Amino acid sequence: MENDSFHKIRPYHNSEVSEAIQRVLEEDGFRGFLDKFLFPNQLKTGIEIVSKIKTIKEFQDIVSSKFFNLIIRQTIKEFKINGLQNIDPQKRYLFISTHRDIVLDSALLQMALYNNHIETTRTAIGNNLVPSELLGEIAKLNKMFLVIRDGSNREMIESSSILSSYIRKSINEDHESVWIAQRNGRTKDGDDKTQQGLLKMMAQSTKGSLIVGLQDLNIVPISISYEYEPCDSLKAREIVLSRKNAYIKKPGEDFNSINTGIMQNKGCVEVNIGKPISDLLDNIESCRPANDMLKDITQLIDSEIYTNYKLWKNNYIAADMLSTKSEYSDYYSIEDFDKFRDYINKLVDNTDVVKEEFRDVLLRIYANPVFNKAKIQ
Repeated sequence: MENDSFHKIRPYHNSEVSEAIQRVLEEDGFRGFLDKFLFPNQLKTGIEIVSKIKTIKEFQDIVSSKFFNLIIRQTIKEFKINGLQNIDPQKRYLFISTHRDIVLDSALLQMALYNNHIETTRTAIGNNLVPSELLGEIAKLNKMFLVIRDGSNREMIESSSILSSYIRKSINEDHESVWIAQRNGRTKDGDDKTQQGLLKMMAQSTKGSLIVGLQDLNIVPISISYEYEPCDSLKAREIVLSRKNAYIKKPGEDFNSINTGIMQNKGCVEVNIGKPISDLLDNIESCRPANDMLKDITQLIDSEIYTNYKLWKNNYIAADMLSTKSEYSDYYSIEDFDKFRDYINKLVDNTDVVKEEFRDVLLRIYANPVFNKAKIQ
């Protein structure tokens, strides 16, 4: 029998797909999305096409891949995937990824794998990001599992243990790779750092030593780099406002961020798959407190992420604009500088918060990846 606690968070099994499809097709919004956006001007309606879906693979073939390939064509100038040689299609991995966009970070990796005929992953998503039954159904049809982010301290500890066991089961028993962000919530200031608590959660389900338990998960760091940061002005505004008072999200704000991140122009985007770190974990001194080992492992993951992170001209320009120097001027032209400066100035002109603070935060979102890469070099 299936663990009932997994049932609350896991994606759908193939045996559950047909009924789930019928439920989502009862939603007017979803039917309109199919006919107007995904399957316009076709002999068969979107409803007719989707109603025949019987498996998760078919849902990804017919709906998910079609949608995200459209988004890539419409909002991304050039999309590259590097590092496929670092993974074996016959093995399963825990991909720990930078997190700049609520949906696209995981979706772009899925598309990179899918378009190269590699099995897609199960994907972690916060339960706060699937507030409606429709979104929950679509998430479960797309191999997403829930990370519970609310409840009492006792409930959160229990949820963390269940999540850890589910991820380990996915990789070692179900032979499904897993994608998870390196931290709770998006990196809003451009300073990508893996949360130590993430690895602590992963280690909860191990029956052996901490190092062996993490090696069994086959961790691979992922760097996803956007030429134009998704929701950059929204992130900068939130940071400025949160400096004075605790920032409280308005109803629908997460959905607005999801929609903005998906639909706005992102310029060029590059996904870089790092090398599995299992062998490197042998170098972690194990006769120490667990927190000390976890700290070293997060730094190891971050170092791989920074090494593989693609820096764009905008990143270098932002770093020089902050320092008022020309340290990185070899990486861009005067025309590049003027274009990015005008882009920043337009966002600053349109903000409703303190403009100098907003401008500084905005530049740091773009410049911090440069500073992080410089530290490890």
